[in-house]
Amino acid sequence: MSESNFVKKSQGQFFIQKDFTQPFEFLTCTGVDDLPLPEGDYTPKYDPDPEHSGGWIIAGTIQGEPGLPSTTLRNPYSSVYNFLLEQKCPFNGLVTHVCEGTRVIPSKFMIAAVLFNCRKSDSVLESPVAMDRGDEERVLVNAPIIYTDRRLVYNLQFARTSVDNTADANGLIFMPELCGSDCGGQPRDLCEVGFMGLDGSQYNSEVKLTTDGSTWTEGATDPFLYGGGDAGKPVAFDMSGYERVIVPRIETAVGEYAEISYTEDRWATNVDVYVGAVAGQTIQRLRKYRGSVWACASGGYVYKSIDLGDTWTTESAAAATTEDLNDIVMDTERIGYSVGDNNAFIYTLDGSTWAAGTGPAAGVNLHTVAVNDKGYVFVGAADATLYRSTDKGVTWVAVRDFGTGIVQRIEFDADTRFFGALIFNTAAPVGTVYRSMDGGASWQAPTGQTATWNSGLTDLFICDQNHIVVCGNAHGGTTFVANAVPVG
Repeated sequence: MSESNFVKKSQGQFFIQKDFTQPFEFLTCTGVDDLPLPEGDYTPKYDPDPEHSGGWIIAGTIQGEPGLPSTTLRNPYSSVYNFLLEQKCPFNGLVTHVCEGTRVIPSKFMIAAVLFNCRKSDSVLESPVAMDRGDEERVLVNAPIIYTDRRLVYNLQFARTSVDNTADANGLIFMPELCGSDCGGQPRDLCEVGFMGLDGSQYNSEVKLTTDGSTWTEGATDPFLYGGGDAGKPVAFDMSGYERVIVPRIETAVGEYAEISYTEDRWATNVDVYVGAVAGQTIQRLRKYRGSVWACASGGYVYKSIDLGDTWTTESAAAATTEDLNDIVMDTERIGYSVGDNNAFIYTLDGSTWAAGTGPAAGVNLHTVAVNDKGYVFVGAADATLYRSTDKGVTWVAVRDFGTGIVQRIEFDADTRFFGALIFNTAAPVGTVYRSMDGGASWQAPTGQTATWNSGLTDLFICDQNHIVVCGNAHGGTTFVANAVPVG
């Protein structure tokens, strides 16, 4: 179903997100007694406004359960109408198409659309008059809404990709789509060109690459100065017709400094660069923000490169913490966060000076950190809990406890930073991927993930809201990579 057809013909349930720390909430009318339906089974239907670009109009449908009576109203009820008129701030909306009779955000739908920054459009309202609150009479004026962006969302299902290798995978990335005529170079499709770092148990397997999104081939043959070191999650920059890919060594080498290796010809050749001057140190994670790269390392060190990895400066020399740091993320060029062992949480407000903060779980190792579009900080911990802070790490709340295991990785998509995905690993370990369609407020597991489908997941990459790639420990004798793709 094409996007244009969906927009023109869509009808289904509508949910709103007034509080961005809360999941989408069903926009309902109450107190209606012309149908024998339990409260909560009323479904306002939003139809696109054919006369105003970017707008949707409440059509005011009530939909009953299968086999029960239903009726269609041409105009919205006053409570819904009043809500729209009273909104002072934009809100996000979720329209689901085919909801199978449920009145909660469904885990199964053919297609949905997230509408960003919804707000009423005064320009098309003719003398609107809100009715008394609680009066559920029909309003004779439609209440249109407009939005700044729309993203279609499909159900996802995981399927494994074959990799001819026996090493554990530690991290992967994909390059964004690239047009051939306007952007220079060869065109590139979504999730097509990617790079993966693996354990160095095989000296010719530290880096793999794919140019079709499904077939992974040998890249670097021992890319590090210290032979056989494990390769971590790469970062990459689009250049003019090529990429610069940077991969860290995440294995400790006695007497060796922290190290990265980069290539501009897809590992036909590479350049090795020492980072810092601390013997026996490793870089746990690289993150880029625009043209800069940050590295978090063992011993509480943070490094930064402003020349794509050629040179590095020490941003924090164990001043904020001496714990090993496991992940780092930048919200802006100046605001960033890093987490580590023993509840280590450090932050910067100027892009260079790092200070000690208070993590969410005393004595617990923190494995991953991410930031959504609102600047909310998410941390995954070894107590199987996902934590969130809305005030830059001053206070924390537990978003979800997954049981027993580790929240291994959290990511938000690079485009909107609204669609999220995370990895939870049990003690076995067996990993499960969860995704969020509401900025991290709630999380659901796509289908295709059985009880023993992997031997522990290590990393993920969000290509867009409908495509996620994960990697993990070798499973069934070969490196594990799986793709989540839309299903109808």
